[in-house]
Amino acid sequence: LPGGEKPALLLLHHMDVVGADVSRWQHPPFGGLIDDAYLHGRGTLDSKSLGIFQLQAMLALKAQNKALNRDLIFLATADEEAGGQYGVAWLMDKRPELFEHIGAVLNEGGRGDVRDGKLSFGIEVTQKLPLWLRVSATGEPGHGAIPGVDSASQQLIRGLAKLEKFQFPVQLLPGVESYFNKLAADFPSPWNKRFLNAQSLVSSPQQMAELREFDRRLYVQLRSTCAITRLQASDKINVVAAQAWAEIDCRLLPNHDPEKALQSINQALDDEGLIITSLLSFAPGISAQDNFLYRAIEDNLKQQFPTATITPRMTAGFTDSHFFRERGIPAYGFIPHILDAEQAAGIHGDNEKVSLKNLHFGSDFMKKLVAEICLD
Repeated sequence: LPGGEKPALLLLHHMDVVGADVSRWQHPPFGGLIDDAYLHGRGTLDSKSLGIFQLQAMLALKAQNKALNRDLIFLATADEEAGGQYGVAWLMDKRPELFEHIGAVLNEGGRGDVRDGKLSFGIEVTQKLPLWLRVSATGEPGHGAIPGVDSASQQLIRGLAKLEKFQFPVQLLPGVESYFNKLAADFPSPWNKRFLNAQSLVSSPQQMAELREFDRRLYVQLRSTCAITRLQASDKINVVAAQAWAEIDCRLLPNHDPEKALQSINQALDDEGLIITSLLSFAPGISAQDNFLYRAIEDNLKQQFPTATITPRMTAGFTDSHFFRERGIPAYGFIPHILDAEQAAGIHGDNEKVSLKNLHFGSDFMKKLVAEICLD
């Protein structure tokens, strides 16, 4: 929708979703089943509901037939779950004129959370960096009945066992410390005191181990991590493969240099026979809170939820927002959802669903937000 001279607002979401194992779902993951309280299905949270909210907001603004103070752009892309190279990255390369004079991007990444009856909202301003790796091994192929002692699979398994024991150092970034401090009152004892004194928390291996059990989403804000996600060797049970490989999903804190992280992983594997290939990596970026979009989200949340905690946050996952930040375009992650732990577990997990209450809240919130930003 064309408007005035103020910097444009871009509404961004991705249409692609991750897969779903039908056998593990209570309802068909692509059935779109609606019951009394929820809409069930893959993508309901990540991130099709955001796209619907944004589209509704644009249509509502168009229906008002008023002059806008800025351009409003709706962008729905593919490929985000696989890295975005055939989505936002492709568009930026082939259609750079689409991204001129943009003042802010509204994307996924933040939301509302309910913990023990207490409500908090996080607005994503930065994220951990992906470092996706493939670890490969080569050995003599053969018959499964006559195994050797140094097959490709054996080399790979030895290396991965070392990687599983390896941990990057704990780091308390200033923004994360502030985030923990603001959230402290929302947590039961002893975590309320520990989050108020986050320096002591990160200095205690025992407390860090307990935090990992208590809340993994908070734990990963304090250290870079690696997860073994894919493995492959022989395609037949009775054949010793000549090659074996694993893919590793590492997520680095924003100040962690990918090259240094890769050096640390090489040292941890300590095996000249393994080949490590980088599949995906990008530079860090952070969006300032002094922006019309961030302020508008924060102000609207304060009006509607005056007692809730509202904080900027770093997300452990990565989104297409990094493409914009790398080009100096501020991007903010916020979906107007309020989730408890069970609902949040559905994101990339089993039985993803969004409450009908959230659908109404999100639609109303987005319409109001966008209208306030785009109308004088």
